Amino acid sequence: MNRMLAATAMLLSISCGGPDPTVGTLSQNVGASFAPCSAAEIRFMATKHNFMTSFRPCGNNNFTQYRWSPSGKHLYFQLVMTPYIMDAEPAHKPTMAVPTQTPIGTGAWISDYRLAIPVGAGTESASSQLAVYDLEQQSIFHTNIDFTAVKEMQRTDDPGILLVLGTRNQTEGLWRLDINTGDASVAYDWLKEVPDTFTYQPALDVVLIGHDNTVTLHQGGDGLAIGQWPALRGSLHPMGQYLMLEHAGEEVSIFYQRAWDELSEQARERELRRLERFEETLSDGTIKKIRPPTLSWVDLHTGQRWTMSSAYGDRFQWYEASPYYGAFFLWGFEGKQFKRNVMLGNFNIRFVSVDKGRTMMGVERFEAGEDPNYKPPTGAASTDIKTDQAATTEAPAKSPL
Repeated sequence: MNRMLAATAMLLSISCGGPDPTVGTLSQNVGASFAPCSAAEIRFMATKHNFMTSFRPCGNNNFTQYRWSPSGKHLYFQLVMTPYIMDAEPAHKPTMAVPTQTPIGTGAWISDYRLAIPVGAGTESASSQLAVYDLEQQSIFHTNIDFTAVKEMQRTDDPGILLVLGTRNQTEGLWRLDINTGDASVAYDWLKEVPDTFTYQPALDVVLIGHDNTVTLHQGGDGLAIGQWPALRGSLHPMGQYLMLEHAGEEVSIFYQRAWDELSEQARERELRRLERFEETLSDGTIKKIRPPTLSWVDLHTGQRWTMSSAYGDRFQWYEASPYYGAFFLWGFEGKQFKRNVMLGNFNIRFVSVDKGRTMMGVERFEAGEDPNYKPPTGAASTDIKTDQAATTEAPAKSPL
């Protein structure tokens, strides 16, 4: 349901509800839930939880895709139907449109300065194409491909090969695509199901397959299943110790969203009781709650899983330019939804805090009961994926934002 339409309907219902003493408070709460974007509030929340915004907090941030370059200098994103590249280092962050057709899926950086984007048919081709743009040369070349849709595309340790989750010849699957010829073949003979999501970690040759609300970590060569967790999508850190997982979080009200410090505990309890009484008057078909996209991580050395409740989002990506930094599409902070953005932050402070047994704001143990699709982990990830490098508190080599 469109949030603004829902808000309008709610306000109309409240205004016609008579002299109920709770009406004024509920009206104010609904109005606050759908209030205009506040750049100051977003900046405050981002700083509070140690994240940076890549774009203006209240800009026209209707992104559909994003991907940081390996160097961390450039940010690829798609806005409406046009792909863009932003140079994140200068203060004014110059942005340019990639001169190609409308993308049919997400792009992937082949190197620090070469970007591959699957696009629709051009004027000289009846088929879809792979557009490869070279930032240094300011040149672009197109190769015909037979994909009609692309869900995900990632580079491998071979600069001439991409892994593509998409549809070709009316068959959906995970494919190995030759950048130069456009030829595609089945990526893994051992993979029997069609993934809902996938990511690949070339440094370790492991692939994460998301299927039926479960993420499974496989060795790339023989497909050995190393571990399995309840989630929609997973991303393994290049050093192998930490696995970031994406899943639906605990329910929050569409109409009542407050940050942690906005009210005292007593006031919050009163407001929630009023909201519950009001929701009882709504029809059964009214959508009242949503489960925001949530990030959690597994320490593969210990098997423990932790959930982040301070910030919510999806499409997580490890930021290769600085160890233990990560990026994601913002949904909101502290259970309150905000304007979409690409966030970047240091996750290592959370890893170290947990490792040393300290309590950190917004970090909680993952409980199996939170997810109805929970399946016990299988395999021995801590012995199959090894790293000699423990988490540190080192600052990034450079921060582009």
